[in-house]
Amino acid sequence: MSTASSRSRCAELIVPKNGWVLPDRMRECLSMPFGEVMTESEAVKAAKRCRMVSSVGDVVSLAMVQNGILPHLTIYDRVTERAPMTLLDNHLKEMPGMNVTVQNPPGRITPELVCAISTAMHSPQPTKMLVEGEEDLAGLVCAALGPDGSCLVYGLPKKGLAFVEMDEAVRENAKRLIYQMEESE
Repeated sequence: MSTASSRSRCAELIVPKNGWVLPDRMRECLSMPFGEVMTESEAVKAAKRCRMVSSVGDVVSLAMVQNGILPHLTIYDRVTERAPMTLLDNHLKEMPGMNVTVQNPPGRITPELVCAISTAMHSPQPTKMLVEGEEDLAGLVCAALGPDGSCLVYGLPKKGLAFVEMDEAVRENAKRLIYQMEESE
């Protein structure tokens, strides 16, 4: 069991020492869209109106880049639907910004992931974040930390792209969901 002194504060989230793990009871609610489900062309059109875009997932990030959207934060893991995905690699090499690698096991949100996303959100330059493990829950962290006027785009397999415009209500809803997760031991 963690104590108050074992927690760290990274941006607007108070993170347990070992982060969070997604309990089975929450899997279904997190498979629902956190934003509006759109086609690729609708999401690209909407993203062009945003002052800052965060893209989570290899296929989504590739779609944004191929359509002229340079995300401020690109989060990827080189896997899509449990298969290797390297189509984004050449685009990433050509994109400006910092390269960051973080560890984040499947079904978890690590303190390292939270702090890296927070740092990227406040950085003046774009960030390309490779997640070793799984990036699926990174969108929830982006929603909890994204500044007003920024947008989040992430994939919903077999459904489309979820598009979220950040505001206080989105941040509070994301934080509520994160804090309902179990502390990782």
